[in-house]
This record gives sequence, structure tokens and C-alpha cells, in this order.
Amino acid sequence: MAAGTLKYMILSLFAVLALGLSTPAHADALDNALRNGQVGETARGYVAPVKRPSAAINRLVNDINARRRAAYKDIAKKNGLPLQKVEAVAGARVIQRAPKGTYYKDNSGRWQRK
Repeated sequence: MAAGTLKYMILSLFAVLALGLSTPAHADALDNALRNGQVGETARGYVAPVKRPSAAINRLVNDINARRRAAYKDIAKKNGLPLQKVEAVAGARVIQRAPKGTYYKDNSGRWQRK
């Protein structure tokens, strides 16, 4: 992958992750769920319930992941990259930038807390 393509992809991912939630309510709900340990970030760039989720958490996770997946597919298509590559870059970046206390799934699939 060319350096320019990677740079564009990373910038696009930042935009997706920062602004990809269309409403402040979605962003607030996700922030609260992350802060409360109800959901965590995964290495594939998606969120997942950490514990047995309520119906509201399931809806939030499904909605956020659908929005992320659509954005990742768009980035992959525009850059001629496999979707899995975009997901992996997004996952690494979001976990790296997550605030202390956020849950994330490590490479072995276990939940860890930053």
C-alpha cells in the first residue's frame, strides 16, 4: 500500500470515527456505554457488548456497527483495499486513542481495560 493511500485512509477513518455518528445522541449514547463498561472496542473496528447487553445496548451496537461498516466499505472501495485491512487499521486506531478505562478486545479475544 502506498504511503499516500495509507495517509488518506487514516484521515478518512478519523473522520468516520469522529463524525460518522450522525447525531449527537448516538455519540453521547456510545460515549456513555463505553465509559460505563457496557460496550468496548474491537480490533476489527467495531463495538461489542462487554457483558450481557440490554435491548437498548444491542440496538446501539448494531446501529453504530452498521454505520461504521458502511463507512469502512466506502473507504475500502475508494482506495482499492480489502475491507479487512480498513477494519484492522480502524480497530487499531480507535483502541489506541480510547480513553483510560475503555474496554477493548485483545488479539486473543479477551476483554481488557485500558
